[in-house]
Amino acid sequence: MSEHDPTSAEERRRRDPMSMSNQPALQTSTGLIWIVVGGCFAVASLIPLVMLAVAGGASSPIAIVTIAAVVLLYAALVVLRFAIRRRPTRLWWMAACMLMMAAVALVGIWVSAIAEAR
Repeated sequence: MSEHDPTSAEERRRRDPMSMSNQPALQTSTGLIWIVVGGCFAVASLIPLVMLAVAGGASSPIAIVTIAAVVLLYAALVVLRFAIRRRPTRLWWMAACMLMMAAVALVGIWVSAIAEAR
């Protein structure tokens, strides 16, 4: 292939074992790892959120909404495991759910902390 061939860069990227998109968790996994890690993360993020919700302070409504969002995103991650047949597509969507779950939990805990500080 010449360097002017538009697929040459794509072929090199596909063969690069260090490329993020070529990692086993995004190419050959069954998806179980995403379910296990996502579940562990959900539990770890729900512990402080539940404590904030039960405390009944100013951050309680924020914590409750964040809890619901984290649980829904984890449920979506599990549903995606069985709903999408094509493996790379399924794994990419599961990874996206995990990242969204992390972002939602981070922002929810951060906003709850700000609400409690006031």
